[in-house]
Amino acid sequence: TKDGKAPEGLCGSGIIDLLAAMFVAGLVDPTGKLVVDRDSARMQQVGGEWVYVVADPHETGHGEPVYISQSDIKNLIRSKGAMYTILNVVIQSVGIGFEDIESFYVAGAFGNYIDPKKAITIGMLPDVPLERFKGLGNAAGTGAIEALTWRKARKEVEEICDKITYLEMNVRGDFMNQLTGSLFLPHTDLTRFPSAAEMMKW
Repeated sequence: TKDGKAPEGLCGSGIIDLLAAMFVAGLVDPTGKLVVDRDSARMQQVGGEWVYVVADPHETGHGEPVYISQSDIKNLIRSKGAMYTILNVVIQSVGIGFEDIESFYVAGAFGNYIDPKKAITIGMLPDVPLERFKGLGNAAGTGAIEALTWRKARKEVEEICDKITYLEMNVRGDFMNQLTGSLFLPHTDLTRFPSAAEMMKW
């Protein structure tokens, strides 16, 4: 938890870690549905919806339970499915595969805290060797400062801008076709995620 204090909620990277752990434990099936009878003590209904209680009221900093709901899981699966599909469509558009990429840079503060292994387990990031993933932190902020204060960096930015192309996902049939398979844990095609498939022992 943050600063070692009692939990009060779940951050973005924490939700990814939690869903990965729940999936490996069989608490969530490949469709993202909570398996209620797997841990009936922590599976509860809140407002007519099934939730999995991560921390009981006496364990939290605000006296309320911390839980992940069925809706939370479905939303995360949609987000991770879109992210993986976009990555896949982009690399296919230039005729390469994930195995051809030597380094995956994950920008933003989120990139510093995300656990690539857990993100692979749920099908958010491609199943490649973990050492290829590198967190960049606030790349946008750092890049903006360099572009404003360093002439060479500004020139490089201008050159890169001239080479940028746009891929509109909402009009690409291959995006929608591939997205369907990505809306499962980790994917309908388990050959894409061999390390995750090995952990599915239930």
